[in-house]
Amino acid sequence: MRITPMKIVWGVLAAVVVAVALASVRPSVIPQAAELSLTYPWVAVVAVRSWIVLVLLGAALFFLIIGVIRRVMLGRGRIAFTLALALVAIAGLHGATLFSRGISNVESLAPDPGITSISEGDGSITVLEYNTLGSSTGVRELADLIEGNGVDVVALPETSTQAGTELVQELATRGLEFQRFDTDTSEYSSDYQSTVLLVSAELGEYAASTPFADASTTTAPAVLAVPVDGEGPSFMAVHPIAPSAEKIETWRAEIESVYRLCEEDSNLIIAGDFNSTADHEAALRLPVRCTDAGAQAKVAGLGTWPSRLPAWLSSPIDRVLTSGGYEGTEGAVVSVGRSDHRGLLVRLTPRGKDDAN
Repeated sequence: MRITPMKIVWGVLAAVVVAVALASVRPSVIPQAAELSLTYPWVAVVAVRSWIVLVLLGAALFFLIIGVIRRVMLGRGRIAFTLALALVAIAGLHGATLFSRGISNVESLAPDPGITSISEGDGSITVLEYNTLGSSTGVRELADLIEGNGVDVVALPETSTQAGTELVQELATRGLEFQRFDTDTSEYSSDYQSTVLLVSAELGEYAASTPFADASTTTAPAVLAVPVDGEGPSFMAVHPIAPSAEKIETWRAEIESVYRLCEEDSNLIIAGDFNSTADHEAALRLPVRCTDAGAQAKVAGLGTWPSRLPAWLSSPIDRVLTSGGYEGTEGAVVSVGRSDHRGLLVRLTPRGKDDAN
């Protein structure tokens, strides 16, 4: 086999393509790749792992065809065949990552075994996160989800204070009492700026608290509710800004301030539209990472935005995280109303509870 200069050039180019594709599987491992994945426009590419799988498989098919043509016409094509095989393998690694995070779904959760007004049950807490797009997903639709799945905590980005109040009133007519907290956004401001957090009275009395120790470090809309008696987890609803070319630095500062909270509070549950995925969180390379309850519940491989695309082609930017005291034992990605997001249901069980049972 004669090695020509052109063959060397194609071999080097193929090696570069494979290296770049391989780095896309876990960019957080390589500092330069991690940094790149937090910049525009690559931040958008990292957010859609399923699309990366399709692109890699499409590229593999292209090089396979090139290899066949070169083999038939010139008796060559070894580099093209090798590249096609490598791209299929890397697509498989992406697919395996999605599979490990969970790609199966159910319409609703099993009967709630958690805390009620008469029993602590197994201590489970069920969380619903839903970006309602200014109440495009309505009060009754949300109330049905809450009632039907035994939801204890509700995080509602892009939901006005008025809509939150109406939801609490609707739930009260169904015998469900919730405490409401919000970002105190003016009624004259866009619903995009407002986030609402509901906590079931069955979890005890909660009070609003300052979301960030240093408010000057972030502008991310966030609501924090803490137990008045100090017993039980704190709950936070968040909605960092979406990444764009003009606001990429603000986006990074906001998501970093949110993800760092898991290092600061050992008994915290955070839910919201993070406008970032597990891969963006990993790329920040923080000393302590949040626990992805959605991945534990095997639904974090399914996307929530945009809802017009199938879940397996959407981006999983709506998340439920904990600082480690709870683990996700059951989950579902749900879609009601006309919001551009799907909702995320996750049932959280205190760590060690399953083992004790």
